Amino acid sequence: MKMWPAVAAVLESPEATFTLQPVELGPLASGEVLVRVLASGVCGTDMEARELTPTPSVLGHEGVGIVEELGPDVTGVVPGDLVVMSYPSCGDCAGCLRDTRWLCENNWSLSFDGKRGDGSHPVHRDGTPIASAYFQQSSFSTRAVVPARSLVLAPPDIPLPVLAALPCGVLTGVGAVLNVLKISSGDSLAVIGTGAVGLAAIMAAKILGATTIVAIDVHPGRLELSRQLGATHSISALGQSVPEAILQQIPEGIRAVLDTTGRQSSWSDAVTYLQRGGDFAFVTTPEPVETYGFPPFPLFLKCGSLHTVLLGGANAQDTLSTIFAWYRQGEFPVDDIVRTYAFEDIELAFEHSIAGETIKPVLLMP
Repeated sequence: MKMWPAVAAVLESPEATFTLQPVELGPLASGEVLVRVLASGVCGTDMEARELTPTPSVLGHEGVGIVEELGPDVTGVVPGDLVVMSYPSCGDCAGCLRDTRWLCENNWSLSFDGKRGDGSHPVHRDGTPIASAYFQQSSFSTRAVVPARSLVLAPPDIPLPVLAALPCGVLTGVGAVLNVLKISSGDSLAVIGTGAVGLAAIMAAKILGATTIVAIDVHPGRLELSRQLGATHSISALGQSVPEAILQQIPEGIRAVLDTTGRQSSWSDAVTYLQRGGDFAFVTTPEPVETYGFPPFPLFLKCGSLHTVLLGGANAQDTLSTIFAWYRQGEFPVDDIVRTYAFEDIELAFEHSIAGETIKPVLLMP
């Protein structure tokens, strides 16, 4: 039974800080690949996962690295390939068989249960398995065990920090406008919240030809950055009515609205400035017990559509390939939202993310 050593950021409990510890990975199951992790993005989902995933655990779900070893029955990658680790899918359910992997019926359990689909654990500490296989990768580690079906071949000329920024939040923002809201030339879009997801949506909307792009936030610096990245209007949500501010400048309203904040007031506001027949989409994950006091009648009167957005409604291979092309053409300056941290500074990366000092932290492995 072959095992491989690694150093992982282990979370002992939801309230604990990450500590770097020696672990062992393996053995590789059918369809799995061992990846030497070079970088990993830090995402808001990782913070939420403290309460969702059993502990002790190894988190991280935006890994980039080099394929080192292949398990049985692996196709599509070979040792030495540079890969981005994307979201998990089972390969057997109706969603997977239709090649709509973001609709995988087992996505939640494969992401947050802290184990493989068969119940085993790929990461061990002192000979004892610990919760891992987070998003079937647990990339806060110098090595990761990943299903080959989750891997996307990456162009070697794109910087590692950029690649590690893409697999979740940026993929979600781009996918929301490209695949769900289907923004096209001459369109109008409002984005509520200009973190990594919202700014990715703004950059994508500009590329897709939207002529009215409204950024809504409470942080002046984020609003200024949104203008630099493609927003045509920026609206502060502090001290004014957002619907009034938008309709004063854009009387016809907005065709598509994307909420990245999950605030109930944002939903009610959005319907006010949504055009008739327009589309409202949200990307946040509501708490399982949370109920929104959202009045549906105004949306009904406008014949509007409500969309949930999970994983950008994207097959990762397709949408990441589109983002790669945009970046290489100089159209998608995601570098502007990325800040890198050494692996041992993982706690600082989380602190800066929570405080809003860094939009997209990326950890660089030793």
